[in-house]
Amino acid sequence: MEDMQFEELIEKYLSELPDKFKDRLKNIGVVVDYENYSHKYMGGVNSDELTLGLYQGLPNTEKPNHYRNLPDKITIFKKSLESISINDEELAKNLKKVLLHEIGHYFGISEKKLKELGY
Repeated sequence: MEDMQFEELIEKYLSELPDKFKDRLKNIGVVVDYENYSHKYMGGVNSDELTLGLYQGLPNTEKPNHYRNLPDKITIFKKSLESISINDEELAKNLKKVLLHEIGHYFGISEKKLKELGY
């Protein structure tokens, strides 16, 4: 999948979020890492798990009302997603799942709970 089409999918998935979530996404950026497919990161230490996405920031559930800082960030690792997808259709499906997973972290949902929810 071309990079521009990949980015358009991210924009599409973000626009499809229910308003109650979309309206609460503040001070967060979504970036795509196009180069790394073997980047492995889990809780601040190297891991054998391939990283598909990464949320960096303070979850909303932990931010005081007056909290101001640099933006939180979601990084999507395109090469990692491509490596687990057999075609563009599966890549799009995996991208959506990973994006929603990382947004879940932004809202304070734990890794365990996200896995229980299928993300």
